[in-house]
Amino acid sequence: MVKIDPPRRLVHKWRNEFSELKSEGYSRCVMALETVDGAVKLSITHTMDRPESKFIEAVSGGWPRILSNLKSLLETGKVTMETKVAAG
Repeated sequence: MVKIDPPRRLVHKWRNEFSELKSEGYSRCVMALETVDGAVKLSITHTMDRPESKFIEAVSGGWPRILSNLKSLLETGKVTMETKVAAG
């Protein structure tokens, strides 16, 4: 399911298809844009209706790296760190 409120909000759900994380079911990710002091703020909220989710723990470490690279790319045209994609 994907819900879009252009140009402010994107809501989608997905299930990780790798290893034991698949059995945790679907998560919900909300990406919201808002204007703050002449700039655009991106907020990402990733949740799951499962206490102590290993999937949420994993993405909690991934989102900061992705957003840091996005910020660097937008500001300098280069990423600061390479990310590795897990083979499935």
